[in-house]
Amino acid sequence: MPLPLQVAISLLAFVAAACLLLTGKVAAIAGYHIVFAVGILPLILAAMAHFVPVLTRSGTPHRAVRFIPLAALAGGFLAVQYFVFPQMAPVGHYLGAIVAGSAAATFALWALHLRRKSIGTPHPCLDWYFAALACLLIGLCAILAGYWLPGQRAALRLLHLHMNTLGFIGITALGTLQVLLPTAAQKPDPDVGIRMRLHLKWVVAGTLLTAVTVAWQPKLAWIGLAVLALPLAAIFEAWLRLYRPRIFALHGAIPSLAAALFGYLMVLSLGAANGYFHSGFNLIAAFIVAFLMPLVTGAVSYLLPLWLRPGKQTEWHLAMRRNMGFASSARALILLAGGLMAGLGVEAGWALALFALGTFVAQIILALASAPQVAK
Repeated sequence: MPLPLQVAISLLAFVAAACLLLTGKVAAIAGYHIVFAVGILPLILAAMAHFVPVLTRSGTPHRAVRFIPLAALAGGFLAVQYFVFPQMAPVGHYLGAIVAGSAAATFALWALHLRRKSIGTPHPCLDWYFAALACLLIGLCAILAGYWLPGQRAALRLLHLHMNTLGFIGITALGTLQVLLPTAAQKPDPDVGIRMRLHLKWVVAGTLLTAVTVAWQPKLAWIGLAVLALPLAAIFEAWLRLYRPRIFALHGAIPSLAAALFGYLMVLSLGAANGYFHSGFNLIAAFIVAFLMPLVTGAVSYLLPLWLRPGKQTEWHLAMRRNMGFASSARALILLAGGLMAGLGVEAGWALALFALGTFVAQIILALASAPQVAK
Protein backbone atom coordinates (compact mmCIF):
# COMPACT_ATOMS: atom_id res chain seq x y z
CA MET A 1 0.00 0.00 0.00
CA PRO A 2 1.39 3.46 -0.82
CA LEU A 3 2.53 5.22 2.31
CA PRO A 4 0.71 8.50 1.58
CA LEU A 5 -2.58 6.57 1.34
CA GLN A 6 -1.90 4.88 4.68
CA VAL A 7 -1.09 8.26 6.22
CA ALA A 8 -4.49 9.52 5.04
CA ILE A 9 -6.20 6.43 6.50
CA SER A 10 -4.38 6.89 9.82
CA LEU A 11 -5.31 10.56 10.13
CA LEU A 12 -8.90 9.71 9.21
CA ALA A 13 -8.90 7.00 11.90
CA PHE A 14 -7.72 9.53 14.49
CA VAL A 15 -10.42 12.02 13.50
CA ALA A 16 -13.17 9.38 13.33
CA ALA A 17 -12.27 7.92 16.72
CA ALA A 18 -12.15 11.36 18.35
CA CYS A 19 -15.55 12.29 16.92
CA LEU A 20 -17.14 8.98 17.93
CA LEU A 21 -15.72 9.13 21.45
CA LEU A 22 -16.84 12.73 21.91
CA THR A 23 -20.38 11.98 20.77
CA GLY A 24 -20.62 8.61 22.49
CA LYS A 25 -21.78 6.91 19.28
CA VAL A 26 -19.66 3.81 19.95
CA ALA A 27 -18.11 2.14 22.97
CA ALA A 28 -14.69 3.44 23.93
CA ILE A 29 -13.05 0.12 23.09
CA ALA A 30 -14.35 0.41 19.50
CA GLY A 31 -12.87 3.90 19.16
CA TYR A 32 -9.53 2.72 20.52
CA HIS A 33 -9.41 -0.18 18.05
CA ILE A 34 -10.15 2.21 15.20
CA VAL A 35 -6.97 4.07 16.21
CA PHE A 36 -4.73 1.09 16.95
CA ALA A 37 -5.90 -1.65 14.56
CA VAL A 38 -6.92 0.49 11.56
CA GLY A 39 -4.82 3.64 11.96
CA ILE A 40 -1.54 2.65 13.59
CA LEU A 41 -0.73 -1.02 12.97
CA PRO A 42 -0.84 -0.79 9.14
CA LEU A 43 0.96 2.57 9.22
CA ILE A 44 3.82 1.17 11.31
CA LEU A 45 4.22 -1.87 9.07
CA ALA A 46 4.16 0.33 5.97
CA ALA A 47 6.75 2.69 7.49
CA MET A 48 8.90 -0.28 8.54
CA ALA A 49 8.77 -1.57 4.96
CA HIS A 50 10.24 1.79 3.95
CA PHE A 51 12.93 1.87 6.66
CA VAL A 52 14.07 -1.77 6.88
CA PRO A 53 15.81 -1.79 3.46
CA VAL A 54 17.60 1.41 4.50
CA LEU A 55 18.68 -0.08 7.84
CA THR A 56 19.94 -3.26 6.15
CA ARG A 57 21.44 -1.43 3.13
CA SER A 58 19.22 -3.49 0.83
CA GLY A 59 17.37 -2.71 -2.34
CA THR A 60 13.76 -1.77 -2.90
CA PRO A 61 11.41 -4.29 -1.22
CA HIS A 62 9.52 -6.79 -3.35
CA ARG A 63 6.06 -5.69 -4.43
CA ALA A 64 4.48 -8.45 -2.34
CA VAL A 65 5.78 -6.78 0.84
CA ARG A 66 3.58 -3.78 0.12
CA PHE A 67 0.49 -5.95 0.60
CA ILE A 68 1.44 -6.93 4.17
CA PRO A 69 0.16 -3.64 5.68
CA LEU A 70 -3.01 -4.09 3.63
CA ALA A 71 -3.53 -7.52 5.22
CA ALA A 72 -3.01 -5.97 8.66
CA LEU A 73 -5.58 -3.31 7.75
CA ALA A 74 -8.08 -6.02 6.86
CA GLY A 75 -7.46 -7.65 10.24
CA GLY A 76 -8.02 -4.29 11.89
CA PHE A 77 -11.36 -3.84 10.16
CA LEU A 78 -12.44 -7.30 11.33
CA ALA A 79 -11.60 -6.39 14.93
CA VAL A 80 -13.42 -3.05 14.72
CA GLN A 81 -16.46 -4.73 13.17
CA TYR A 82 -16.67 -7.03 16.20
CA PHE A 83 -16.65 -4.13 18.66
CA VAL A 84 -19.16 -2.05 16.67
CA PHE A 85 -21.46 -4.88 15.53
CA PRO A 86 -20.77 -7.84 17.85
CA GLN A 87 -23.90 -9.73 16.72
CA MET A 88 -22.80 -9.62 13.08
CA ALA A 89 -19.20 -10.66 13.77
CA PRO A 90 -19.17 -12.73 17.00
CA VAL A 91 -15.60 -13.94 16.43
CA GLY A 92 -14.35 -10.93 14.47
CA HIS A 93 -11.75 -10.01 17.08
CA TYR A 94 -10.25 -13.50 16.95
CA LEU A 95 -10.21 -13.52 13.15
CA GLY A 96 -8.73 -10.03 13.15
CA ALA A 97 -5.99 -11.14 15.55
CA ILE A 98 -5.17 -14.12 13.34
CA VAL A 99 -5.02 -12.05 10.14
CA ALA A 100 -2.98 -9.24 11.74
CA GLY A 101 -0.67 -11.73 13.46
CA SER A 102 -0.06 -13.59 10.20
CA ALA A 103 0.79 -10.29 8.49
CA ALA A 104 3.20 -9.33 11.28
CA ALA A 105 4.88 -12.75 11.29
CA THR A 106 5.30 -12.64 7.49
CA PHE A 107 6.78 -9.16 7.76
CA ALA A 108 9.20 -10.28 10.50
CA LEU A 109 10.40 -13.19 8.34
CA TRP A 110 11.02 -10.83 5.41
CA ALA A 111 12.94 -8.39 7.62
CA LEU A 112 14.98 -11.27 9.06
CA HIS A 113 15.83 -12.36 5.53
CA LEU A 114 17.11 -8.86 4.73
CA ARG A 115 19.09 -8.80 7.96
CA ARG A 116 20.91 -12.00 6.99
CA LYS A 117 21.72 -10.56 3.54
CA SER A 118 22.73 -7.18 4.93
CA ILE A 119 25.97 -5.64 3.76
CA GLY A 120 27.86 -5.07 7.00
CA THR A 121 26.22 -4.72 10.40
CA PRO A 122 22.63 -3.48 10.23
CA HIS A 123 21.66 -0.33 12.09
CA PRO A 124 20.62 -1.12 15.72
CA CYS A 125 17.18 0.36 15.05
CA LEU A 126 16.43 -2.88 13.18
CA ASP A 127 16.69 -4.85 16.45
CA TRP A 128 14.17 -2.45 18.00
CA TYR A 129 11.79 -3.31 15.16
CA PHE A 130 12.21 -7.03 15.76
CA ALA A 131 11.54 -6.55 19.47
CA ALA A 132 8.43 -4.51 18.63
CA LEU A 133 7.12 -7.18 16.26
CA ALA A 134 7.69 -9.85 18.92
CA CYS A 135 5.64 -7.78 21.38
CA LEU A 136 2.85 -7.45 18.81
CA LEU A 137 2.73 -11.21 18.27
CA ILE A 138 2.65 -11.86 22.02
CA GLY A 139 -0.16 -9.34 22.42
CA LEU A 140 -2.23 -10.90 19.62
CA CYS A 141 -1.62 -14.40 20.98
CA ALA A 142 -2.87 -13.22 24.37
CA ILE A 143 -6.26 -12.39 22.83
CA LEU A 144 -6.42 -15.82 21.17
CA ALA A 145 -5.41 -17.51 24.45
CA GLY A 146 -8.40 -15.89 26.13
CA TYR A 147 -10.67 -18.09 24.00
CA TRP A 148 -9.33 -21.22 25.74
CA LEU A 149 -8.73 -19.60 29.16
CA PRO A 150 -11.95 -17.72 29.96
CA GLY A 151 -10.98 -17.37 33.62
CA GLN A 152 -7.88 -15.40 32.61
CA ARG A 153 -9.55 -13.38 29.87
CA ALA A 154 -9.50 -10.05 31.74
CA ALA A 155 -5.81 -10.38 32.61
CA LEU A 156 -4.93 -11.50 29.10
CA ARG A 157 -6.72 -8.45 27.67
CA LEU A 158 -4.54 -6.21 29.82
CA LEU A 159 -1.47 -8.12 28.64
CA HIS A 160 -2.67 -7.68 25.05
CA LEU A 161 -3.20 -3.95 25.57
CA HIS A 162 0.22 -3.23 27.06
CA MET A 163 2.19 -5.48 24.71
CA ASN A 164 0.59 -3.66 21.78
CA THR A 165 0.87 -0.10 23.12
CA LEU A 166 4.05 0.07 25.21
CA GLY A 167 5.49 -2.91 23.34
CA PHE A 168 4.79 -2.78 19.62
CA ILE A 169 3.96 0.91 19.24
CA GLY A 170 6.24 2.21 22.00
CA ILE A 171 9.38 0.31 21.04
CA THR A 172 8.90 1.08 17.34
CA ALA A 173 8.37 4.76 18.10
CA LEU A 174 11.31 5.11 20.50
CA GLY A 175 13.61 3.39 18.04
CA THR A 176 12.45 5.47 15.08
CA LEU A 177 12.48 8.76 17.00
CA GLN A 178 16.16 8.36 17.88
CA VAL A 179 16.97 8.10 14.17
CA LEU A 180 14.36 10.47 12.76
CA LEU A 181 14.90 13.50 14.99
CA PRO A 182 18.62 13.87 14.18
CA THR A 183 17.74 13.43 10.50
CA ALA A 184 15.09 16.14 10.68
CA ALA A 185 17.51 18.41 12.55
CA GLN A 186 20.25 17.69 9.98
CA LYS A 187 22.65 17.26 12.88
CA PRO A 188 23.85 13.74 13.76
CA ASP A 189 23.69 12.25 17.24
CA PRO A 190 27.15 10.63 17.54
CA ASP A 191 26.16 8.31 20.39
CA VAL A 192 22.79 7.12 19.09
CA GLY A 193 24.04 3.71 17.89
CA ILE A 194 25.76 2.89 21.16
CA ARG A 195 22.81 4.15 23.17
CA MET A 196 20.31 2.10 21.18
CA ARG A 197 22.35 -1.09 21.57
CA LEU A 198 22.65 -0.57 25.34
CA HIS A 199 19.06 0.47 25.99
CA LEU A 200 17.07 -2.08 24.01
CA LYS A 201 17.28 -4.70 26.76
CA TRP A 202 15.99 -2.21 29.33
CA VAL A 203 13.11 -1.13 27.11
CA VAL A 204 12.11 -4.75 26.48
CA ALA A 205 12.47 -5.69 30.14
CA GLY A 206 10.46 -2.66 31.26
CA THR A 207 7.73 -3.43 28.74
CA LEU A 208 7.43 -7.09 29.78
CA LEU A 209 7.48 -6.23 33.48
CA THR A 210 4.81 -3.60 33.02
CA ALA A 211 2.55 -5.78 30.90
CA VAL A 212 2.76 -8.78 33.24
CA THR A 213 2.37 -6.84 36.48
CA VAL A 214 -0.53 -4.72 35.21
CA ALA A 215 -2.30 -7.94 34.21
CA TRP A 216 -1.75 -9.86 37.45
CA GLN A 217 -0.11 -7.59 40.09
CA PRO A 218 -1.04 -3.98 39.30
CA LYS A 219 0.53 -2.53 42.46
CA LEU A 220 3.93 -3.64 41.15
CA ALA A 221 3.50 -2.00 37.75
CA TRP A 222 5.65 0.94 38.83
CA ILE A 223 8.73 -1.30 38.70
CA GLY A 224 8.46 -1.89 34.96
CA LEU A 225 7.51 1.73 34.36
CA ALA A 226 10.60 2.88 36.27
CA VAL A 227 12.78 0.61 34.13
CA LEU A 228 11.20 2.11 31.01
CA ALA A 229 11.87 5.63 32.28
CA LEU A 230 15.65 5.05 32.45
CA PRO A 231 16.25 5.00 28.66
CA LEU A 232 13.88 7.95 28.28
CA ALA A 233 16.03 10.02 30.62
CA ALA A 234 19.12 9.30 28.51
CA ILE A 235 17.30 10.25 25.30
CA PHE A 236 16.03 13.48 26.85
CA GLU A 237 19.53 14.38 28.05
CA ALA A 238 21.05 13.80 24.60
CA TRP A 239 18.32 15.71 22.80
CA LEU A 240 18.44 18.72 25.11
CA ARG A 241 22.21 18.82 24.79
CA LEU A 242 22.23 18.58 20.99
CA TYR A 243 18.91 19.99 19.77
CA ARG A 244 17.58 22.34 22.46
CA PRO A 245 17.01 25.36 20.13
CA ARG A 246 15.18 23.20 17.57
CA ILE A 247 13.05 21.44 20.21
CA PHE A 248 11.75 24.77 21.54
CA ALA A 249 11.33 26.34 18.09
CA LEU A 250 7.91 27.54 16.95
CA HIS A 251 7.79 25.59 13.70
CA GLY A 252 9.01 22.36 12.14
CA ALA A 253 8.75 18.64 12.82
CA ILE A 254 11.13 18.55 15.78
CA PRO A 255 8.88 20.19 18.42
CA SER A 256 6.18 17.59 17.72
CA LEU A 257 8.64 14.68 17.80
CA ALA A 258 10.11 15.87 21.10
CA ALA A 259 6.60 16.42 22.50
CA ALA A 260 5.78 12.78 21.71
CA LEU A 261 8.62 11.64 23.97
CA PHE A 262 7.37 13.92 26.73
CA GLY A 263 3.86 12.56 26.20
CA TYR A 264 5.19 9.03 26.57
CA LEU A 265 6.75 10.01 29.91
CA MET A 266 3.43 11.55 30.95
CA VAL A 267 1.64 8.27 30.22
CA LEU A 268 4.21 6.32 32.26
CA SER A 269 3.72 8.69 35.21
CA LEU A 270 -0.06 8.37 35.06
CA GLY A 271 0.29 4.59 34.76
CA ALA A 272 2.46 4.37 37.88
CA ALA A 273 -0.04 6.46 39.87
CA ASN A 274 -3.00 4.52 38.48
CA GLY A 275 -1.54 1.11 39.30
CA TYR A 276 -0.60 1.98 42.86
CA PHE A 277 -3.44 4.28 43.92
CA HIS A 278 -6.19 2.90 41.62
CA SER A 279 -6.96 6.42 40.49
CA GLY A 280 -9.12 5.41 37.52
CA PHE A 281 -7.08 7.31 34.93
CA ASN A 282 -7.84 6.72 31.25
CA LEU A 283 -4.36 5.71 30.18
CA ILE A 284 -5.37 4.62 26.68
CA ALA A 285 -6.79 8.06 25.90
CA ALA A 286 -3.64 9.73 27.27
CA PHE A 287 -1.47 7.40 25.18
CA ILE A 288 -3.37 8.21 21.99
CA VAL A 289 -3.62 11.98 22.41
CA ALA A 290 -0.39 12.89 24.23
CA PHE A 291 1.94 10.39 22.55
CA LEU A 292 0.57 8.99 19.30
CA MET A 293 -0.85 12.19 17.86
CA PRO A 294 2.31 14.33 18.31
CA LEU A 295 4.36 11.39 17.05
CA VAL A 296 2.32 10.87 13.88
CA THR A 297 1.87 14.57 13.06
CA GLY A 298 5.58 15.25 13.61
CA ALA A 299 6.74 12.26 11.57
CA VAL A 300 4.26 12.96 8.76
CA SER A 301 5.22 16.63 8.54
CA TYR A 302 8.81 15.58 7.80
CA LEU A 303 8.39 12.29 5.90
CA LEU A 304 5.26 12.82 3.79
CA PRO A 305 7.04 15.00 1.17
CA LEU A 306 9.68 12.30 0.81
CA TRP A 307 7.03 9.60 0.40
CA LEU A 308 5.12 11.68 -2.13
CA ARG A 309 8.20 12.49 -4.20
CA PRO A 310 11.10 10.10 -3.52
CA GLY A 311 14.55 11.02 -4.68
CA LYS A 312 16.44 14.27 -4.70
CA GLN A 313 15.23 16.85 -2.17
CA THR A 314 14.07 20.06 -3.84
CA GLU A 315 12.47 23.36 -2.95
CA TRP A 316 9.12 21.57 -3.25
CA HIS A 317 10.03 19.28 -0.34
CA LEU A 318 11.26 22.20 1.77
CA ALA A 319 8.08 24.18 1.11
CA MET A 320 5.88 21.21 2.00
CA ARG A 321 7.71 20.67 5.28
CA ARG A 322 7.60 24.37 6.06
CA ASN A 323 3.84 24.52 5.50
CA MET A 324 3.02 21.35 7.42
CA GLY A 325 5.34 22.23 10.29
CA PHE A 326 3.93 25.73 10.76
CA ALA A 327 3.09 26.41 14.45
CA SER A 328 3.86 22.80 15.34
CA SER A 329 4.93 23.79 18.85
CA ALA A 330 1.44 25.18 19.54
CA ARG A 331 -0.14 22.01 18.15
CA ALA A 332 2.15 19.89 20.33
CA LEU A 333 1.21 21.83 23.46
CA ILE A 334 -2.49 21.48 22.64
CA LEU A 335 -2.11 17.72 22.21
CA LEU A 336 -0.15 17.36 25.46
CA ALA A 337 -2.81 19.35 27.32
CA GLY A 338 -5.55 17.34 25.63
CA GLY A 339 -3.81 14.09 26.48
CA LEU A 340 -3.51 15.03 30.13
CA MET A 341 -7.18 16.05 30.24
CA ALA A 342 -8.32 12.87 28.47
CA GLY A 343 -6.13 10.79 30.79
CA LEU A 344 -7.80 12.41 33.80
CA GLY A 345 -11.23 11.62 32.37
CA VAL A 346 -12.09 15.08 31.00
CA GLU A 347 -13.84 14.64 27.63
CA ALA A 348 -12.78 18.11 26.49
CA GLY A 349 -9.32 16.63 25.96
CA TRP A 350 -10.69 14.82 22.90
CA ALA A 351 -12.07 18.13 21.62
CA LEU A 352 -8.59 19.67 21.86
CA ALA A 353 -7.17 16.66 20.02
CA LEU A 354 -9.78 17.01 17.29
CA PHE A 355 -8.99 20.71 16.89
CA ALA A 356 -5.24 20.04 16.62
CA LEU A 357 -5.77 17.23 14.10
CA GLY A 358 -8.20 19.31 12.07
CA THR A 359 -5.71 22.14 11.72
CA PHE A 360 -2.96 19.70 10.75
CA VAL A 361 -5.11 18.10 8.05
CA ALA A 362 -5.94 21.59 6.76
CA GLN A 363 -2.23 22.41 6.65
CA ILE A 364 -1.57 19.28 4.57
CA ILE A 365 -4.31 20.20 2.12
CA LEU A 366 -3.04 23.78 1.82
CA ALA A 367 0.54 22.54 1.41
CA LEU A 368 -0.50 20.18 -1.39
CA ALA A 369 -2.58 22.92 -3.05
CA SER A 370 0.36 25.34 -3.08
CA ALA A 371 2.91 22.72 -4.12
CA PRO A 372 2.41 23.11 -7.90
CA GLN A 373 3.00 26.85 -7.59
CA VAL A 374 6.23 26.22 -5.69
CA ALA A 375 7.27 23.66 -8.33
CA LYS A 376 6.80 26.24 -11.08
